[in-house]
Amino acid sequence: MTSPAIVNVSKFVAGNAKKFGEYVNYIDRDEAVRNTNFSKFNVNAFDGYHHYMENPEKSTGLFTATQTNLSMEEKKQLKNTFQLAQSNDSIMWQDVISFNNAFLEEQGIYRAKTGYLNEGVLQEAIRKGMAATLKAEGMEASGVWAASIHLNTDNIHIHIALVEPYPTKPYKTFTNKDGETYTARKGSRRQGTLDLMKSTVVNDLISRDKQLMHISELIHDRIAPSDRKIVPLMTPGMRQLMHGVYQELPEDMRLWKYNNQALTSVRAKLDVIATMYMDTYYPEEKAALTQALNEEVATTKMLYGEGTKEKGRYEQYKSNKENELYAKIGNGLLREMRTIRKEEKQQFEKKQGSHRGAYQPGMLNPVQLNKLKKALRKDFESIKNKKKYQELQEEMERGE
Repeated sequence: MTSPAIVNVSKFVAGNAKKFGEYVNYIDRDEAVRNTNFSKFNVNAFDGYHHYMENPEKSTGLFTATQTNLSMEEKKQLKNTFQLAQSNDSIMWQDVISFNNAFLEEQGIYRAKTGYLNEGVLQEAIRKGMAATLKAEGMEASGVWAASIHLNTDNIHIHIALVEPYPTKPYKTFTNKDGETYTARKGSRRQGTLDLMKSTVVNDLISRDKQLMHISELIHDRIAPSDRKIVPLMTPGMRQLMHGVYQELPEDMRLWKYNNQALTSVRAKLDVIATMYMDTYYPEEKAALTQALNEEVATTKMLYGEGTKEKGRYEQYKSNKENELYAKIGNGLLREMRTIRKEEKQQFEKKQGSHRGAYQPGMLNPVQLNKLKKALRKDFESIKNKKKYQELQEEMERGE
């Protein structure tokens, strides 16, 4: 049986309960002390997966709706708030959100091999889930909560404690198991509220925003960061092809922009260099980007359908992102070639001295052209973009 991605267990205690007071006592302690004494104030002894709460291996610092990694002064302020809630006989709700670690790995939030955990993503998901919970319970203005992420090898989980410094929950008369009646504030929450908390957290963790961020990261941070030099990494075949592009660039370097119409004749060659570069140095990242784009297309197809307009919509997204990648690499190459051109001009002017003469970039002779063709034939065997390869070969044969 497949484990659910997330389990939410909620329990509560009244303001006069011992565990309420114990929780307050340890709010402003360091994490080691809090971990050691966790069983004293824990209400949820079972989270749906394992009895982990009695002895948590490790927990991160407290965070709240507006604060992350609370300072000691902020912890003291939070403690005062919980003490006020206790003195006013507030209910304390304790929720445990427990995750299937495999689900977190699928979302890129957790890596079992390295222990990496994107705590910020989990914290933001909990904040959204708690905001939805407070709204559903009419506690947006009255509820105050604190949470911490607990780590172990079985299931990552988050412990949340919620109180009302100025309680809004009414008193009701209840009957215990012995038939005795007593008066206490109403603490039970609707199942719909618990389901809302869970669905809000899950939906945030699998949101398309993260997929789009992953695509952007692959393009701009991993494959083509702006500060990375490409020319020093070029293979001989890539360098020779770049030399050919270099000769065709217009004199006016202000036109050296990938999407400028003045570079229409060399854009396909820039794309071939970019493909060779990625296949040589970033094959895994390139494959990951292709997979991510295909997944986004599938998601968009599911959301918008497959009508004529909708089909163009999701297909255009993929082509736009691919163009964004090639433009990023292409512009990087053009910037490096611009630097080369400026240095050549400076050297030319220095040698010329008082003699006047027009600077011209070196030209490929027939021998160099034949070497270039052989190099390209060898390097292009691994190029997946066969169309661009064919166009380039035909162009070279025509002597253009």
